[in-house]
Parts: sequence; C-alpha cells; structure tokens
Amino acid sequence: MVKTAGIEDDAMSAVPWQSTYINELDISSTELSEDCLLDIFFRMPRLKYLAVPYCDGFTDKVLELLVDHGKLSTCHAIDLSNTVNLSSDVVYTFLMLHGKHLHGLSYAGNANVTEQFWRKIVGSLENIKRIITKVHVDQILDVCAHYCPELQRLEIQWDADTVRFSELNSKFIDNLRIRCIHLQSLVLSDGAYYESVKANFERANRNRVVRTTTSYRTTTISLLDYYNQLKFN
Repeated sequence: MVKTAGIEDDAMSAVPWQSTYINELDISSTELSEDCLLDIFFRMPRLKYLAVPYCDGFTDKVLELLVDHGKLSTCHAIDLSNTVNLSSDVVYTFLMLHGKHLHGLSYAGNANVTEQFWRKIVGSLENIKRIITKVHVDQILDVCAHYCPELQRLEIQWDADTVRFSELNSKFIDNLRIRCIHLQSLVLSDGAYYESVKANFERANRNRVVRTTTSYRTTTISLLDYYNQLKFN
C-alpha cells in the first residue's frame, strides 16, 4: 500500500513487477502519471484488490489496459472514487464484464454518473457486499433490494440538503430491509431522510444498522486478504 505516499514515477517503474506476487494495490491520492500506470499495470500479475481514489493518472486508457489484459478478471474489490480522468462509460464496460466477481465497489465523486447507470449495472453485482456511491436514494435502494441479496454495507453520500427521494421512499426502504437480510450498515447523511430510514429499521428491531456519515465511513479496506493483521498492527 502506497496510499498518499509521495512516490514518483521512476521509483514505481524501476520495480520488476512481472517477477512479483503482488495482488493487492492501493495507490490512493498519489501523483503517478498515466504513462507510469500503463507501464506498471502491464507488467503486474492479476489483482484481487485495487484502490485508486484521487489518482488523476488513472485514466480510461489505464482501466482499458487492465480489462483487455485480464488483470482484473479475478478482482473482488475496487475503489474508483474521485478519479477525474476516468469516464463512466469505461467503468460501465468493466462492471458489465467483471461485476459478478466483486464483493466491494466504491464509485463516488463523478457527477456524470446517473441513476440509470446504477439501474443498469447493479444487476451484474450479484455477489456485492459493499457499495459506496452518490445517487438518487430511491433508485439505489430499489436495485440493491432486487439484485444484491448478499449486500452487507451500503453508503450513499448525498448530504442532507441535496439528498433526493420520492413520496414512496418508505416502500423502497421496506424492500431493502426485507430482502437484504445480511445488511449490517447503511450510512446516510444526518437529516430528515436518515431519521426516516432509521425509524423504519428500528421498528423491525434492527437498531444498529442505519448510521450517519458524521461518525461512520464505509470502505473496501476490510476486503484485503490480510486486513485483520493490518488492523492489529
């Protein structure tokens, strides 16, 4: 993990990645260039875990290379949040191909991602356990309830002033609560909608599921193979 490290292109390119057994990589908030990422990902083995939020060098060409060379064919967790040079079209293609393998997906910070994107893609995430996104809440609750029976953690990052939901929101909340029986955490911004969802779950004696973004954040980190050792250290 080189998250937030000031590592430079030359140092990363100098590593003989083709001779390593690396299968989990976090380069969040690094300033590695597109050319560097194309070089190192071409030489790396397949990845089971990849986190690239706030990595401006992670572009369409980089994700396309990873997909075309099968580097993400067994990936079970990926964080693509706030990748400003990565288009939703390329992410859509990746998720349609490999979404069925994913247990964790974080994809927030792209203003062009619409409710329609999620309605189309969630059906391919049949094994997903964690989702972090920013989208119309009714829509995401509806598709998760129907297509993600294994869902354990869901975070929707609209703040209280911009969260969007319909007058039928209680129906969508009911569907999620009833169908996603493994759901342990639903994280929302504090406000009227949060209070409505919390009350719904509490009436069903599921008192600790609904949480606020003020005190809780959902990540894909716990899906690392050696997460327990990392947490201990």
